[in-house]
Amino acid sequence: MAEPESCDTRVTAYKDGKTFDDCRKAARSLVPRLKNKIDESGSISWDDALGMAEYDAVVYKLAMKYMRTEGYDIGDNNTPKIGLNLARS
Repeated sequence: MAEPESCDTRVTAYKDGKTFDDCRKAARSLVPRLKNKIDESGSISWDDALGMAEYDAVVYKLAMKYMRTEGYDIGDNNTPKIGLNLARS
């Protein structure tokens, strides 16, 4: 009998054959570009951020997570944009 394939997330291929670690690296490299866009215009739409992530949902979601942990307001369904969080000091 053949061994069943493992569900090891470290080797699962995502878009374009990337691993999850590749997606993390791509998201980390996207964050400075998102910050620059926000500094220029005050905020950017979710659609623009998704386009900057090359429509890779995993990279986009990780980048949003990293932006939130750095104190940015990532919006909600009523305000679908990323901007500076005025409450942060």
